[in-house]
Amino acid sequence: MNNNYRDDIVELLHHEMKRYPDVQRGMIFGHPGWKWQDRVFAFPFDDGVCLKLPRTDYEAALALPEVVPFAPMGERPMGTWAVITYPETETYLERWDWIEKALAYVKTDEGAPKKKVRSKKEEVRSKEKGK
Repeated sequence: MNNNYRDDIVELLHHEMKRYPDVQRGMIFGHPGWKWQDRVFAFPFDDGVCLKLPRTDYEAALALPEVVPFAPMGERPMGTWAVITYPETETYLERWDWIEKALAYVKTDEGAPKKKVRSKKEEVRSKEKGK
C-alpha cells in the first residue's frame, strides 16, 4: 500500500476534526485517519482525502472530475470509498460537506462495517477452543 499523503491535508483534518468531540484520530492503512467509535470515515490518501460515503453520495461524487473510487494498488474499488483531490488545501474547507456526509454515514447502521458470517466449521472450531 502506498503510504504517501499530503501533510497539509493531515494538518487541516486534525485541526477541523476537533469540532467533533465524538471523533477520534487513529490509523488506517498506515495513514492517520478519523473515526467515529470504531468506524473510520476519512483519511488522507496520496494527494486527496479518502471518504466512506453512502451509495447515492458516492455515485454523485464519482461524476465530479476531482473524485475517483478508492482502489488501493490498482485493485478493484473498495465499497463506497472515494478519494477526493483538490490542489488547494482551502478547497477542502469549502467542500467540507463531503466530510460531514461521510461522518453522518458511519453513524448509521448502513454505514457500519459488515459483520462476518461464520461458517458452521468456524463455529465448531470456536466452541472447541472454548472447552
